[in-house]
Amino acid sequence: MKSLLPTVLGLACLVVCASTASAARLMSVVPSPPGSACVQGPNGVSVQFWEVEPGKTYELLIDQVTDCGNGGTDPTIGFRLNSSSAGNTDWVGTKQSTGVYKVTVTLPAGAVCTMPLFYCTTPGMSNTGTLVQRNDGESFQAHLRMASFGPACSNPVGVGGADCSSVPARSRTWAQVKQFYR
Repeated sequence: MKSLLPTVLGLACLVVCASTASAARLMSVVPSPPGSACVQGPNGVSVQFWEVEPGKTYELLIDQVTDCGNGGTDPTIGFRLNSSSAGNTDWVGTKQSTGVYKVTVTLPAGAVCTMPLFYCTTPGMSNTGTLVQRNDGESFQAHLRMASFGPACSNPVGVGGADCSSVPARSRTWAQVKQFYR
């Protein structure tokens, strides 16, 4: 008689392994209130960019937040936007359903370049949290990219020019670095 142990262990790994490798995804960026600002995106081959306007307010919808906040059941969790030009900004996301959070952010008026988004953060501690990833499940980050827009929210142009060519590094543990190359 064939043993069921390999099948049971395989199924257990599917459940446990999937839950430990969870990564939140930025699903939408919407002006708040609707029509009050421009947004375009997402775009980008690796890092995914959403073009947005500095100083404007947006609602971000992040799903698959299951690796913190009691498996995505906590009513609120911490989020942070990092900016080398305008400083880091902490926000609180509100649970919409299990693993789905909405965070309303007002971007700093002086922000330039891109702003990566982190979830499961501790307010005031810039070394906490995990990067939010693309909406399509690829293992690349999602960023808000500051832009100015033409008429009818057309032709976004990045704000920051040549200063945006370098991306600041963030210290990582070996386990975090290995996660990028899995």
